[in-house]
Amino acid sequence: MRKFIFKTLLFTVPFLTLYIITSLFYSTKETPDLLRIGYIPNVSSDYRKVFDFNKPKKFELLSKSSNRKFKILTIGDSFSEQGGIGYKNILANDFSVLHVNRFISDNQIQTLIDLTNGDFFEKYKIDYIVLQNVERYIIDNSQNIDFNDKMTTHELDSLVSDFQPKEEVFKYDFFSAATLKFPISSAKFFLKKNYLSNKEVYNVQLNTTSLFSNNSDKLLFFYQDLDKTKKNNLVENSNNLNQVLNTISTKLKQKNIKLIVLPSPDKYDMYYDYIVDKKNFTKPVFFENFRKLKKDYIYIDSKEILSEQLNIQKDIYFFDDTHWSPISAKIIAYEIKKVIK
Repeated sequence: MRKFIFKTLLFTVPFLTLYIITSLFYSTKETPDLLRIGYIPNVSSDYRKVFDFNKPKKFELLSKSSNRKFKILTIGDSFSEQGGIGYKNILANDFSVLHVNRFISDNQIQTLIDLTNGDFFEKYKIDYIVLQNVERYIIDNSQNIDFNDKMTTHELDSLVSDFQPKEEVFKYDFFSAATLKFPISSAKFFLKKNYLSNKEVYNVQLNTTSLFSNNSDKLLFFYQDLDKTKKNNLVENSNNLNQVLNTISTKLKQKNIKLIVLPSPDKYDMYYDYIVDKKNFTKPVFFENFRKLKKDYIYIDSKEILSEQLNIQKDIYFFDDTHWSPISAKIIAYEIKKVIK
């Protein structure tokens, strides 16, 4: 019996130790996303306490609003889904804002075309549209566009009524792969430089500790930021994107609507110049290529705007997340206000 207990302890004690490490430092929340998907230890547990995440939402959702007249309509991806801390909520302090739910706009560029070709803007009075798209997917979303596709308000209502929201639950189970993988990944975080963690999140060394308020010299970013760089760097792809946006803007002008285009920089692009060893990291040049093109719409060059703040303000992007912080959201909202006012 004693031998059995001893042999059992040889297995259970190490596993229990791994479980304790994982339960203490593994983040199971939706945000910060990079810690969760990259199996990165949450060693700066107080980091987010400086941000106020409890601001009331002042914008309206397309799926719930009964109003038909708004100054601004916003349509985008997760950078437009930051709730009370997002740029659209700040805009709602000064303007009426209607936001197109993300489940409606899987590809926001195509969805805007569909709405423009349908009867949406006959039934909704909109003055400005903010079309936001994160850098890594903006070229993908501009390809294989169907300019003849349309969505009527009847189809839109059916889509909304049929939608069944599913609350994504991120949890950690005792008997799971995370118990084994996370402690190993955590050790790499402290001992290794410039590596891909859990095949999803890069952890690279920076040449400064001044970019984030936790004084880290590490940059965490989503692997697709790098993977999409080759495609996004091609000038011809930027030209095609610009032509698509110019065409959309022309269609909207016929309805007396002004288009504001807001590409959101990848975190990798935002902080690229601060990476120590760039040998295996291609320089992103999408914004450099794109800003040279002739545009028939209002363009918010968010990379240029936010880059000017990097040496002045910490946490332009969250240290532990793919998205820009409330600090950047406020800066971007101010730039949009300027072009409207």
